[in-house]
Amino acid sequence: MTKREFLEALRLALNGKVTSGQLAENLEYYEDYINTEIRKGKSEEEVLSALGDPRLIARTIAETGGSSGQSTEYGGSSEWYGGETDTGYQPQGPVGQRPVSLFARIPLWAWLILGLVIVVLVLSAVFSVITALLPILLPILGVLFLVKVFRDWLN
Repeated sequence: MTKREFLEALRLALNGKVTSGQLAENLEYYEDYINTEIRKGKSEEEVLSALGDPRLIARTIAETGGSSGQSTEYGGSSEWYGGETDTGYQPQGPVGQRPVSLFARIPLWAWLILGLVIVVLVLSAVFSVITALLPILLPILGVLFLVKVFRDWLN
């Protein structure tokens, strides 16, 4: 199935079940999604097989009030179209949206503490190495200094 065939099958399956505005919105959404995934390096076949049957998508859209799962703003709070259905399905956001990573959920103060701990560990490691080498380096530096002083004195 090609992108055009997918969109045409979706259009035919949605026709008469949603308003013309919702139909256009959904067709645009899925066309944009397919194009975005292709730009990311996926083949058209991979994207379309991941999406699944356009008739099933159309049925889901019609059952959820005509939306494609896109988010919209209502009075300052973000809501997902479709909401929770009686089957217990919880929408996870638009198709292709990645979940928030663990690192993005860590608060700034925790990052600052982590950074401070890393700086302290690095400094303590550097000073430990210097402390271990100091008994060896100090006599060598002393001898080199004396050699330089005697050379300068002789010249």
